[in-house]
Amino acid sequence: MMQEGRDWDRLVINRKDTTGEERVIGHTQIRKGGIAKVTGTAQYGSDVDLPGQLYAAVARSPYPHARILQINTQEAAALSGVRAVITGADCPTLFGSFIADQPIVARGKVRYQGEPVAAVAADTQEIAREAARLIQVEYEQLPVVNDLETSMKNEVLVHEDWSQYDCSSACFPVQGTNIGDQYHLKKGDVEAGFAQADEIVESDFTCGMLQHTTIETHTATAQADPISGEIHIWVPAQSPFSNRGLIAKTFHVPMEKVRLTVTEIGGGFGGKYEAKCEPIAVALSLKAKGRPVKLTYGRDEEFAATVCRSPVHIHMKTGVKRDGTLTAQKVEIQWDAGAYVTTNPRVDYNAGFAANGPYKIPNAQVDAYVYMTNKTLGTAYRGFGVTEVATAHERQMDRIAEKLGIDPLELRLKNVLQNGDVGITGEIMQTMAVKECLETAAANIGWKDLPDRWTDEEGNLCGKGIACFNKLTGTPSTTSVLVKMNENGSLYIMSASTEMGQGVTTTLPQIAAETLGMALEKISMAPVDTAITPYDKTTTSSRSTFHSGNAVLEACEDIKKQLCRLAAIKFGVAPEDVTYTADGYIQGRARPEQRIHINDVGTSGILHEQLPVVAVGRYGTSDIFDPPPVDGRQSKRPTVMWMHGAQAAVVAVNPKTGRVHVKKVGAAHDVGKAINPTGCLQQIEGSIIMGLGHALMEEMIYEDGKLRNGNMVDYKVPTFMDSDVEMKITLVEQAHPEGPYGVKGIGEPGLAPTAAAIVNAVCHACDADFTSIPIKPEHILFRKERGHASEV
Repeated sequence: MMQEGRDWDRLVINRKDTTGEERVIGHTQIRKGGIAKVTGTAQYGSDVDLPGQLYAAVARSPYPHARILQINTQEAAALSGVRAVITGADCPTLFGSFIADQPIVARGKVRYQGEPVAAVAADTQEIAREAARLIQVEYEQLPVVNDLETSMKNEVLVHEDWSQYDCSSACFPVQGTNIGDQYHLKKGDVEAGFAQADEIVESDFTCGMLQHTTIETHTATAQADPISGEIHIWVPAQSPFSNRGLIAKTFHVPMEKVRLTVTEIGGGFGGKYEAKCEPIAVALSLKAKGRPVKLTYGRDEEFAATVCRSPVHIHMKTGVKRDGTLTAQKVEIQWDAGAYVTTNPRVDYNAGFAANGPYKIPNAQVDAYVYMTNKTLGTAYRGFGVTEVATAHERQMDRIAEKLGIDPLELRLKNVLQNGDVGITGEIMQTMAVKECLETAAANIGWKDLPDRWTDEEGNLCGKGIACFNKLTGTPSTTSVLVKMNENGSLYIMSASTEMGQGVTTTLPQIAAETLGMALEKISMAPVDTAITPYDKTTTSSRSTFHSGNAVLEACEDIKKQLCRLAAIKFGVAPEDVTYTADGYIQGRARPEQRIHINDVGTSGILHEQLPVVAVGRYGTSDIFDPPPVDGRQSKRPTVMWMHGAQAAVVAVNPKTGRVHVKKVGAAHDVGKAINPTGCLQQIEGSIIMGLGHALMEEMIYEDGKLRNGNMVDYKVPTFMDSDVEMKITLVEQAHPEGPYGVKGIGEPGLAPTAAAIVNAVCHACDADFTSIPIKPEHILFRKERGHASEV
């Protein structure tokens, strides 16, 4: 049931044709797996406990950039209970998602504070930690590349020679520089577009470094047989098949010898997209002669030595007519990606396509660069860079509106992409509902009845803000599922779409139940295991329900055919004389009274001593994908699915303390089709609180390459005390023609416009132009006001 008091609505623009009234999809269902989680019986990565298991600890560099002169592990190895010690000498192979630039354990030099220099496996966690403390390392400190400005000078190189690394075709480092990747988009002629403009608006915006702060830290348990080469890893992974390939390559074993069993995932948000603990745990297990080794990071390690959302600087130059028509926009993006490239090329790519927002811009250019510094590693974060560029381009739209004296909402509505418009890559856009999302989000806070800024009865400075976005999903990609009917007529779905809170283990059974006319409680999901589960590229990019849902649809259609063949045997007719009805009956064409409902198949006898009812479904997007050329990134179909939405915010700022209270957020997101409405609402509600933290609180602070606030006391995240935000959410349904039942993604989109809407509201409230997030109380107290008359 819907949460009591939840204020939400549904706006249906276009439905995908279905065979009848929906029974299961479109209706709120109890989340499968929810009871196990709230009762504490769900098994997470750190719950793995194997016979003979050892425990690991890591010795880490105290310096952000230093040459390793000598490592002495003798005292650690001699400690009673220590079973294995490894250093870089034991792990010569480099790894990485896009470029193999990262050692398992540092070799020769360290590139960030907290980088592993050795690791230990012991009988207990306490012994392992003590042994790690006993490892002695002699360093020669090197100049530190602490920030973008230093990195761009290329006077000190974090990586001296990019050519020594194995690099994929999707990564573009620049030799002799700190640039680890680059992206360039060009549509039309921006200089000609600027010449046509009446006004030019230029601005800069910066987003701080964020930690994923998942409830569950990184963990992995590995058992690696040094004789057979077989490797089994238990891990909370977002991308089990990608990680399987990486582990196989890194340890030089055939892929079929590597198995990943995915545990429950206690939060991902992109932080568990790529391998982190796994290579160290495998290396230790090999050194310990095949004994299983568990490595679980503490919260301090999570901050200093895992992954983060990269800080970024964005420069925007926009040409606009006096009536508000955009003529050109040029965007330059500079990512501070930390010490290793990791998955930043994909962040660069996704953000590049989203950097101009969901607007009609005839002339556009994006130049984005990934710069290396001596900091912890930047990686995927919910949205893959889209939230950051949305905050910048939506702040820019407000600046333009102010310069022209146009209402910020009206400026957006004038320029927003609609069906049939030409998008940023030359694509003819379809299933667009940004206009409806903007209008609805604005209405949800009463936009037209509110001034830009006012003072409330308590003396707080109040303001409103609005923002929208667009985001593509990763294309091309492939997803396969296996759907199996058990002897009792229940259904089992095997899919590698991992559950990490987004609700995929509920939505996929819903799709199967709707397609087959089956009771939802008879359908369950198998645990994800690469030895059993069919291939899926990754659980990222808000793609799971779209891709896996399509694969489930295909498999269920095959299930129907198989059941018709089995029923034909019982009915004594030819298979073509049996049909499957929309309401779940398998019945004879000539004699409709001969029929079996799908829920009764288990007791009907048609499964007894017959071929198993098993079906494979696959969905891939290679056939529709028009690869965007590196030179310009123009494409008629760069993605199978664009996602978009809008949010509006009302804030109250205490002028004495500088504290910001987000009073109200109105949201409208085009979900295509809400398979499980409460699940969609939960994604958006959680995103709003998460985005509040990004806008006002969260920032990892580095000085000379050293993290100064790597703990949950000094790094501020929203708590329940900050969640007193009045929310009104509208689920917009503009059906996608290729989505299962019209669905689009919502896992990441809920976060994309939140910080932007809050920043615009705070700027209006304070009559100031804040150019970075988070906006902290000290920024507000020492702001420069622009001198507008306050409205009451």
